[in-house]
Amino acid sequence: MSRLLRESWEGFCYVASTSMAFSLMKRPTPRALVVPGTVALLLLLPWLIYWSAVIHRYGLRDDYAILREAREEPGKILRVCASQGRPLYGWMLEASAKAAGGIDGLMGLRLMGVAGLGVLAAAVFLLLRKEGWRTGSAALLAGFLTVTPSAQVIANWSICWPQAVALMLGLGAFAFARRAMGPPGEDAPIRWPLALAAVGSMATATLIYQVSGLFSAVLLAASLVVHRDVSLKDTARWMLKHLLVMGAGLALAYVVTQVLFKTGVFPPSPRITFEKHWVDKTVWALMHVFPNALALSALNEAPVGDMDGYRAMVVLTLTLLGVGVAVEGRRSGRVGVGRWLLALVTLSGAAYSVSFLAGERWPTYRTLNALTGVWAVFFAASLVNLGTMWPRHGPRMATALLTAFVAFSALLAHEQSLELFALPQGRELAVMEQGASLVVPDRKPRVFVLTARQSDSTAPFHYLDEFGSVSVDAEWVAKEMLKALVKERFPRERDVSGLYRFAAGPVAPEPRNYDILIDMRRQHVSAVSPILQKPR
Repeated sequence: MSRLLRESWEGFCYVASTSMAFSLMKRPTPRALVVPGTVALLLLLPWLIYWSAVIHRYGLRDDYAILREAREEPGKILRVCASQGRPLYGWMLEASAKAAGGIDGLMGLRLMGVAGLGVLAAAVFLLLRKEGWRTGSAALLAGFLTVTPSAQVIANWSICWPQAVALMLGLGAFAFARRAMGPPGEDAPIRWPLALAAVGSMATATLIYQVSGLFSAVLLAASLVVHRDVSLKDTARWMLKHLLVMGAGLALAYVVTQVLFKTGVFPPSPRITFEKHWVDKTVWALMHVFPNALALSALNEAPVGDMDGYRAMVVLTLTLLGVGVAVEGRRSGRVGVGRWLLALVTLSGAAYSVSFLAGERWPTYRTLNALTGVWAVFFAASLVNLGTMWPRHGPRMATALLTAFVAFSALLAHEQSLELFALPQGRELAVMEQGASLVVPDRKPRVFVLTARQSDSTAPFHYLDEFGSVSVDAEWVAKEMLKALVKERFPRERDVSGLYRFAAGPVAPEPRNYDILIDMRRQHVSAVSPILQKPR
């Protein structure tokens, strides 16, 4: 009962805080305070949304191995990430995991992800205003980018925090390129130092996480939709210049990676392969990837779950985009329609280009920040366009609808962080912790972990290895989690794996073959209450 009251109180505080934040965006204030006040609210917004989830004591599957490797095998995390073309990710992850120390320290990594999302939102807002967006629309779009499913992964999965840094570098690439080339329609000479800075920023983002640098396409889309006085030809030329900068940054990162491979500094991973079946990949992406981005804040619940809200959101987004294009046609004629369609198609392709070129087919949300952001820009711009059809009350109504959508998306992000990340992962950890508490070193007990299946998840539904997934579905995860927990009990022991004999599998052996059985299946995990990590 106390847990229910606590969660209800947290939910009430969250909804009240979020509602107050969004209402303050519309409340009349001294003009000089509007921008700094909005920046402060955007910095605070991710903390309001994710705080009650990320302070729980939990980890996801890779977290436990990362913690051990940072402590016991220095350099391994860097080598593994670098072999996949992400050397800076490996360096950041190894240093932060070593500083985290143990399971409780994972909370600190998650909080860095939350802080990064806040800074990202504030930066997006300022850039949107500079491009000509109204303050309210810019703030709402910037806030929405922190509550998408892709952002939720960054906030709730500790090892994903470097992706927030990569997104900001992608944002920086656009900002540098924008200053280097000037606004659309102006044939100004390119300022090469700034253009080179844009390429460097894009390459750095790529060396952290390949798809994150493509986030610059989001701001490129936002800039194009508000410059209606530019011809189709000038729009295409200006967009091409930015895409060449993005391509140069990606190419530079690829060259750096290949040099590291060829010189033997890091071995290449077999995962680094290029797609060879382009038509098949296109069909697959249209069926499995683009709908996830079109659904914006609605989660894909396949293979099981209620898909009605997901499908309805995809239809709503496509319908609103169609209406937005039609309104643009009424205002700017065929040139306006052509400009929007050119930007929408080209930038959607650019935002997914790296994943499309990669040989792997893995439609995870952590690879969709840029693509979802591009669709979100056109979603918001279409709603604003629709409001202009009724000059008297339309703009206010459009802002109210956009506010309601972002507020509802924020509430979803808050609930999904708890129900699909913190609580189910906390239950798994609590079950394993109970088993680890039975280890008596002098007896060197035989411990068998009965691994679970993804269908054993205690979450309402699960999606791949992210939302609502089961961590202990493999022997290596069970081994790493148990070792991390035993290490907490015996911190001075150099190798705690010598204190017990470990085995794991999906089928339990005869009782005479083990001393401690840790059953990770649903019926056992669901009976355990999660443990809350108190902030320090």
